[in-house]
Order: sequence, then structure tokens, then C-alpha cells
Amino acid sequence: MDSKPLLSEYFAKLPNSPDAFPFFYRRLVGLRFPIEVAEILEMRYLCHQAIDQSGRDDREYEWDEFAASRMADMEHVGVQKPTHRERLSRLLLLLKDYYALHKSGSTAAEDEVRRALADNRFAQERSKSYGKVAAVAALVATLSSILLSPPAVLMQGIAILLGYLSLDSFYGLSVLRREERRLNAQLSEVLRRRVRTVNWRAVVRQTGAILGYTTPVGGEAFRLEQEHELPDLVEINSP
Repeated sequence: MDSKPLLSEYFAKLPNSPDAFPFFYRRLVGLRFPIEVAEILEMRYLCHQAIDQSGRDDREYEWDEFAASRMADMEHVGVQKPTHRERLSRLLLLLKDYYALHKSGSTAAEDEVRRALADNRFAQERSKSYGKVAAVAALVATLSSILLSPPAVLMQGIAILLGYLSLDSFYGLSVLRREERRLNAQLSEVLRRRVRTVNWRAVVRQTGAILGYTTPVGGEAFRLEQEHELPDLVEINSP
């Protein structure tokens, strides 16, 4: 069985969490029809609710421009009725907004991680330099304390202190390198999740099928649970 969240669950998260857009988008374009009737009814309800709550306001030009660019896609997949095209265009514009929020959030997250990586590398170079300088200074102080007659207690103390600072710098360097690996893994995850471009024709095809505006590739949008047939009764004649 498919253990992933339902498409409707991802869609319901979008208004409050644009980070859910990559999961919703990949789930949507990868959807294979037919699907369960309860799932498609839930998606239709959520989509129509989102469409009804959306307004053009001062975005008339943007709405018309975006809708016009999708007309060829609607024509290709067979969305014919003007009312269907208008409502589907509103839904697509809403998804476009979620995509823009996802993309800007992903870019901001990438920039933040890259800044942290740059700071980390600078700190590594500084820690490495401090460690080397402290190690050389500790060696000089150690030799000086040995060569002085009588041995200088102060120089011995300085040598110990410098040795400690050198070890501490190199230990800090190892911590910074672990942090760098963690940041690189975080950056890879941000880039992996990012939706770089949207296949709008696929989105039109899938959302049109969900809303019942067109016939999906599978031939039908949803499937009903099959009723179990009762076994044939065999009459047993008594001897």
C-alpha cells in the first residue's frame, strides 16, 4: 500500500506552509488515475473552496496574462467549457503563487546555508592559523625554557599555555569540519527539494482531471470499491 500522505493533505497545507509545494507538485504530476473516490472528492472540495475564496483584486492583468498562457494547455488536454477554463485558470494562478512562495523561501534558505558555509570556512582557516602559530610559539617557549639556566618557570608555563591553545584550536577545527558536513547535507536537501521549473501542461492535465473538466489518461478519474460477490449456493439433496 502507498504510505505517502494523500494529495489532498499536501494541498491543505499549502496556504500555511509553502514548503509543502514540492511534495504536492511531485505527487500531483505523478498521480496515476483512477484514484479512490473519497480522495478525488476531497480534492475537488478543497480546490473549489480555494477557487471561490480567491479574488482578482488588483491582479487583473496578471490573471489574464497567466490564463492566456495556459489556454493552449487547456486546449491540448480537452478543457472546453469557458466556465471550466476560468475556474481552472484561477486554481492555476493560486498554484503559481504557492510556487513563487516556495521558490523564494528555498532561495532564502539556500543563501542562509551558503552564508553559514562561508563563515564556517573562514573560521576553519582562522582556527588553523591560530593552531599553527600557537604550536610554533609553544615549541619556541619550550626550547627557551630548556636552554635557560636555571630553567625559567615562567617560560615553562607559557609553553604549556601555548600548547593548550594550539590543541584547542585544532579541536575547534575538527568541530567546524563536522559542522561543515552538516551544512553541506542541509544545502543538498534544500536543492533536492526545490522545484526549479513547473510543467504547467502536466499540472493542467492532472487538475483538470481531478475537477472533472477532462478525461484523464487512465480513462476514468476515480474508482469505486468493488463489491464482493456472494458465492453460488449449491443445493445439497438429502439421500
